[in-house]
Amino acid sequence: MSEFNRSEKGYLIRYLGAGMVNTFTGLGTITVLTALKFNPIASNIIGFAVGMFFSFILAKFFVFKKRKNTKDQVKRYAISFAIAYGLNLIVLILSKNHMHNAIAQTIAIATYIVVMYIFMRLYIFIDNN
Repeated sequence: MSEFNRSEKGYLIRYLGAGMVNTFTGLGTITVLTALKFNPIASNIIGFAVGMFFSFILAKFFVFKKRKNTKDQVKRYAISFAIAYGLNLIVLILSKNHMHNAIAQTIAIATYIVVMYIFMRLYIFIDNN
């Protein structure tokens, strides 16, 4: 197995693991706030904000192990998130009337996950010394 394949496999495994931690963190925040009788929309916004923060931190320090260029990475992350989330919504809108909502949501989320990984790997956390 080539060095590239080994490193890519490691990135993917860490990315999926970090994604699980991030999912539990975001959903956990939403669940706790909802249980505390926060407004559901506010709970959702706060949960996603917490999730985005943890996603960036985990990707930077655990998945890709990039300690430098934080300011540039935050800018690239924000742009990438907007694009990936936009594609997620487009896929959901286009597919929701053609299949069960749960399947449409799964395909939309999978689109976000794949697109965000590509952005992280090739744009957000690139080495530009």
